[in-house]
Amino acid sequence: MHVTIPKLSVEERERSLGGLAVWWIETFTLIGRGDATGLPPFFTPEYFQFALNCYALDANGRRRFDRCSLWRPKGCNKSGLGAGFGLFEGFGPCRFAGWAKGGETYTFLGQTYTYEPGEPMGRPVKMPEILCLATAEDQTGNIFDTIYYNCNEGPLAQLKGLGMEVTKVRIGLPEGGEIIPSTSGDASKDGGLETFVLADEIHEYVLPKHKRMYKTVQRNLPKRHDSNPWLLEMTTYFKPGLDSVAENTLKYAEDIQAGRVKHDSGLYFDYRYSTLPIEDFADEKKLERALYESYGSAARSSDGRDHIILPDGRMVEVDETGRSAEGWSLADDGVEPGPSKDGWQDVHDFMRQIYQPDSDINDSIRYFLNSRASSEDSWLTEPAIMSHLYGKQLVDTAMANHMRLDEVWRKVIDRRDEITLGFDGSIRDDSTALVGCRVRDGLCFIIKLEQKPDKPTPDWRVDRDAFDARVREVLKNYNVVGVFADPAFFENIINDWEVEFGRKMRVQASGRDVMKFYTNNQNRAMYQALQNMHSGFEYEPVEVGAKDQPVSENVLLLADPRLLSHFRNAKRRERSFGYLIAKETQKSPHKIDACMASVLAYAARSKYLGEQREQRRRSFVTRVR
Repeated sequence: MHVTIPKLSVEERERSLGGLAVWWIETFTLIGRGDATGLPPFFTPEYFQFALNCYALDANGRRRFDRCSLWRPKGCNKSGLGAGFGLFEGFGPCRFAGWAKGGETYTFLGQTYTYEPGEPMGRPVKMPEILCLATAEDQTGNIFDTIYYNCNEGPLAQLKGLGMEVTKVRIGLPEGGEIIPSTSGDASKDGGLETFVLADEIHEYVLPKHKRMYKTVQRNLPKRHDSNPWLLEMTTYFKPGLDSVAENTLKYAEDIQAGRVKHDSGLYFDYRYSTLPIEDFADEKKLERALYESYGSAARSSDGRDHIILPDGRMVEVDETGRSAEGWSLADDGVEPGPSKDGWQDVHDFMRQIYQPDSDINDSIRYFLNSRASSEDSWLTEPAIMSHLYGKQLVDTAMANHMRLDEVWRKVIDRRDEITLGFDGSIRDDSTALVGCRVRDGLCFIIKLEQKPDKPTPDWRVDRDAFDARVREVLKNYNVVGVFADPAFFENIINDWEVEFGRKMRVQASGRDVMKFYTNNQNRAMYQALQNMHSGFEYEPVEVGAKDQPVSENVLLLADPRLLSHFRNAKRRERSFGYLIAKETQKSPHKIDACMASVLAYAARSKYLGEQREQRRRSFVTRVR
């Protein structure tokens, strides 16, 4: 799977210096590490697209993004890619110099690039200052090592006689400026005038000094406004709970995707990964398929051909024009690169590592599938959550069209569909969530969610009237058969719901209450509701047609990133009667209210289905008698 935030159109990618960057890097740089040392680099289709997106320009020729984040599994040459960008930023025509009429040229070290009509032309940065961040005080890092190699051994070494100074602690550039490695001790000092920063493996930026280093250089970037400074960060998936820079980057990207960030973020986020249930790791074919999906064209194909992965998950080969037998190509929405003849990683080597007796399964998930490894106290595993997704393409399209996520559910829920509702409320310090669950297939979806902002105003409160209005609108216009609502902070409002709509409900929360489900007091009932939904995640999801019999154990999650985040944040807390779920800490900003509301909606669905079965049983017994 491949997530890009935001999604750029073909037209937006055409307004980019990325094509020039790729030509320059492939022409003037060499691979500086490993068995391929000394060979020219080659951009795979997805890295070519990444370059186009990174160097995308607005209509005035300014950079679209001042921060680009690349997430790939181990062994995808992230550091080599970063080094190529660093050299291009130091020596190449990396900033806008006007729109080409066609036929204009750029010449460097005897090689010439000819611009196409309408293509942006490039110029070098004046006095570039480039930082290669490293976490350890006694090393320069993989990126700077490759840059150092290129300035000594590659085509760029010709510049040594033209004013370039090359040492293991600094590259002095011919026209002024420098490329230097910088550790947490150096970069924590204010005053830098960086035009480009390379931050490698930001999942390792966990110590306070590493975070200060990152924030200091990020804060310095606007000082060179006219130079369009930017930061490129690269990483493999982080270990949850360490509050690394990578973990915070993902949260910010998800906030952008969910529409919670109203300002221009300046972030381009590019994340490739795969998921596989832990119980399927023993299946070699499934593991091989998952690795091909996470590594894409970095994986070497076993048949010497190029492949693509179609929106329906099939992996097919393509001909020399890049098209499959059915006419699919990378130009089509939802199509991703698969293993290629030019790939440099054999996934079977990774499989042997994964199957070592002392291998940690969570490490394998993070390093090789580039996916979230569930913490030991997680209520649900990441593969369990991801294997029960529904409507990902629908949600992606809605976000690309700036549609409010609270309205996406209306695209999949018909007014005749039987649904149940779950509600979990707060006033100031938490989220408030209204979630629906379609009875026939267990699909859970957010109807309305309000989350406490990261920086709330002193008088911020949940808009209780807006939730009251939304619940009433759904109860009046949709086929709601049951509502389970935690009454905390909303008891009077829920009382009014019960009075006005209680007679329409076909299932009750308890013998006394039509809708009130006390999540804190009815501990045994809450534990049973949690167990009930958890069991649903143990089954393979089944798509149930509207006219088919409901599948009582089925559960699906609409691929709303807010809903998935709340499920991921839910931690299991053991109790004498079983367990409950909670946030990782009482004051944690990582909310679970949409997950809790889903549990209540699913519990209402299960009780409704159970009562239906009992009615059918009684009817059958009566007829037999």
